[in-house]
Amino acid sequence: MPASSLITLGLLANLVAVTYANEFLKSPSHMLNERISEQDVRISLLDEVEGSLGKGSTTKRLAQMESTLRPIVEALPKNKHGNLGHSAVRYALHRLFVLRHGWVIKGLGSEGGLWNSSSPAGVLKKQVPAFIEDLFEKRLAGRGFGLHEVALLAATVEHLIHNEAVGRLGAVFNSLELPVASPISEAETQTVLDTYMMAYILSEPLDNMTATKAQELVAEMPEIFLAWQDTQKFVQDVRRNVTSNEDKMDFASLAKVIEDVGEEFGSFQDLECQQMKDKLVKVEHRSTGRVLLSDFYKPALDGSWTFQESADYLRSQGILDESDPSQPSVMIANYVTSHSNCIASSGFYSVCCKNECEGLLGHLEESIGASEAQPATITKLITNLPSSTVAVPQKLSTSLSDRLDEIAATRAGVVPLHGRLFAQWMHHIYPRECPYPHISGTADTKLPDEFADLSGSESLASEEEMLHYVSQATASTANHAVAVEEVMPWSSEEELFVSQPKQAHSWLSKSFMPTSGPIRSVVLLAAAGSLAAAMIQTLKDAPLGGSIPSKYSV
Repeated sequence: MPASSLITLGLLANLVAVTYANEFLKSPSHMLNERISEQDVRISLLDEVEGSLGKGSTTKRLAQMESTLRPIVEALPKNKHGNLGHSAVRYALHRLFVLRHGWVIKGLGSEGGLWNSSSPAGVLKKQVPAFIEDLFEKRLAGRGFGLHEVALLAATVEHLIHNEAVGRLGAVFNSLELPVASPISEAETQTVLDTYMMAYILSEPLDNMTATKAQELVAEMPEIFLAWQDTQKFVQDVRRNVTSNEDKMDFASLAKVIEDVGEEFGSFQDLECQQMKDKLVKVEHRSTGRVLLSDFYKPALDGSWTFQESADYLRSQGILDESDPSQPSVMIANYVTSHSNCIASSGFYSVCCKNECEGLLGHLEESIGASEAQPATITKLITNLPSSTVAVPQKLSTSLSDRLDEIAATRAGVVPLHGRLFAQWMHHIYPRECPYPHISGTADTKLPDEFADLSGSESLASEEEMLHYVSQATASTANHAVAVEEVMPWSSEEELFVSQPKQAHSWLSKSFMPTSGPIRSVVLLAAAGSLAAAMIQTLKDAPLGGSIPSKYSV
């Protein structure tokens, strides 16, 4: 029987109905509780696998993803089959989406997390990446993920995100009582785009929003979101690129527009992030990538709406450096990339300021092509690696060279590129671009409202608190005789962000599982078709190798 017939029979045999449970997990936020059915995940998997065979519209997207992922995957630790395990896959996917769109995918960040096995009714959207990863892992017989499989997972997640965007657009049409089957006027088109972007930026639910409420919120956007007019111009530019600015638009045309808007909004928003960074760098304390808390608060005291977070909130986020209690300071890179500066949350992701250190690390990964390197190799590359604020060639201080040697001394003479100590070393080299890496569990990721609700403390500083730190700094004197790198804290505790995965027993022999592209894709397609039958049981099973921590202490 031809392979295509076998695949078709396999797909048809496994299109089984899923019985949904009656109770759902409770969550403090409607966004955190959004769910997607297992059937939607399965359909998206099939779409993306077909795309990998050249039968869908995703071939170009897969090629782009593979190109971006290639240096990352090559530099990550591999299992005995030469593939990536769970932690490495999540790390690679996180890096990919940040680089492509500025998306921080829920469930792929440092908080990690698996789906809740007690809820077979639907997969929380922030848990979908782990959900589909585990399903593919089981179908690939515990061999792990190669470059193509990681790109396939990424394309699946991106496909689900596009579907979500189209669903939200449909909700806008419903709220505004517009027809989805016929063209709408230019004025209606502008109203649709403004309403969609308002809900996107504010994370407003659209299901029960009336046209009157939508109109009120859109009217308030210039005061709520200071970049609103720039955002409107950005959306119109995307529209012209996608549709040639047609006078009459229909639902399908607008769906293409909002898909592109979602993919490009992160790069647009990052311009504001760079402006924020530039303001902080102008008042930087002694080239340390830090701003004294007293200087941080001065713009707010002068009437600016920025830089008003309370010391308690900054501390909880791991943004406040209190190594010198008399002069607490804000770490610029940690502040810019913090969750408090993320906007446009969807059920799957938030748009956050891009981490410039990702690009620097990416250059090292591409040059080294391995997960570790000798100190001399790293030093030679770093000497000629510029950032937006560090010129080359740069000469490393003796103390920083010694730090790198100390890291290598604990790892048989090589430095792991994906560990906390190397990230800390990079922070000392590029303090304005590379965030200080905290030990797991010592920094939070709560948004301001969540912090206030759970802690009982305000996330914004009062005028009295700001004045307190300003007066305290005026009375203190700094020791300028100390070297800059000695002012910055250093912790000797190591954590690896990715680790060699535990090996699982294979139910497919090594000789059976093909590794060539077309044949492997056929097996993937058949495997995806069988996912539905194993869906509920997979949700109940623990992932391969047991619970997966987001970081690994060594």
